[in-house]
Amino acid sequence: MQGTRNAAKGLKLLLLLTVLAGCSSESGDGASTLLERSGVPEEQVVLRYTSYLLDAAQSGKAYFEAISEFEDRYPYIKIETDFIQNANYTAGVKIRLLGGEKIDVFDTWSPSLFQEFRQLRDDMYLDLTGMDFLQDMLPNSLAPVTVDGKVLGAPEVMHSNGLIYNKTVFNQLGLEVPQTWEEFLATCETLKAHGIIPIATDSEWSTAQFFWGPMLVNGGANPEWTRKLESGEIPVDNPIFVGAIRKHKEIIERGYVPPNWLQLKHEQAKDLVSQGKAAMITTGSWSLLSIKERNPSNEIGFMMIPGDTQTIPNINIGTYRVINARTDYPEEARLFVAYMNSKANQERLAAQALAVPSVASSQVVDHVIEDIATLLRREDAVLYWPHTVSNETLQMRIQEGVNKYLAGGTLADALADIEAALEERRNGRRARDS
Repeated sequence: MQGTRNAAKGLKLLLLLTVLAGCSSESGDGASTLLERSGVPEEQVVLRYTSYLLDAAQSGKAYFEAISEFEDRYPYIKIETDFIQNANYTAGVKIRLLGGEKIDVFDTWSPSLFQEFRQLRDDMYLDLTGMDFLQDMLPNSLAPVTVDGKVLGAPEVMHSNGLIYNKTVFNQLGLEVPQTWEEFLATCETLKAHGIIPIATDSEWSTAQFFWGPMLVNGGANPEWTRKLESGEIPVDNPIFVGAIRKHKEIIERGYVPPNWLQLKHEQAKDLVSQGKAAMITTGSWSLLSIKERNPSNEIGFMMIPGDTQTIPNINIGTYRVINARTDYPEEARLFVAYMNSKANQERLAAQALAVPSVASSQVVDHVIEDIATLLRREDAVLYWPHTVSNETLQMRIQEGVNKYLAGGTLADALADIEAALEERRNGRRARDS
């Protein structure tokens, strides 16, 4: 028995030395400071990490590599991964949080989903303010998860929404990237005249937002504009909102989309671009890799959707990593988030999935991503519009209204549906405040 206890003490001493040795390296994740403050617990810590990303073909490898390295570096911490598919993610996380199921660290894919989870209870997220690894984050990436001066989430890689285009097709026809809306329409006309589908859009409910969302940003829709829209200070039939969705309807009416677009899935739309049957596709920059892989002989590029008088880059933070404030292991959870969202891991993920790190001093290796990084780091870059909506449910209701209009419904009916959703949100807020 005594021998067993001595062996256990020896193991703990070895564990301590291993962890401290690991922390002596230059990691940039603030891990050393956290470890000194918290010490090494005598029992192994198990953190449950819930995410919708863990089976993604383009990024899953990077996540599991990082998790394995983290466990090697901190052998007293075990990460239990908990994968939930996108379609079930919002409900799955809510069930876990409200039902008392263990969840320590989890991901949100947008500021609106971040807010929806936060509304479940007052103390949803652990405060990350002041952590070393956040000091080099781009200010625009931290703003959506900063509440009352406290940073409650850690941004990961960034994307932009707009059009991925087949540069090979553009070069064959001598086309340049359009800089204005009129030039964009002229480009679509040229493509159509040559028997090429200008824009490969599809029927999936989430796709349309990647066109009219950037158009809203071009029109001046920023977080303050969205707040006024939700409060009723700006009516839903205002020129910025109506102008953006009318422009989207215009490309459909002009025949710039596949004639059977209402039957197409997003993956089929990607095939059209890779085959050269379509020149552009409505999506986000995260689709670059999957489209390039379909036909490596094509040169692929990304373009913003041009506005009438201005074209403003829109920022889409791919993921925010947050910590459940009721975790039993707050310091270990902070260690994990600091490691996963560090500069080194963001650069690795960005290289594998073709994305832009939210770390200001980071480097990218792909020339297309370098161009996107330049856009996203501009001072006038604005958060992608649908993600400025105050919660995920309202965002989806607005998208559903617009989708009905694009599919053939009337503008009046679409605006009425959206206004009803906005009024429900206002009534809910009034009820909570009373």
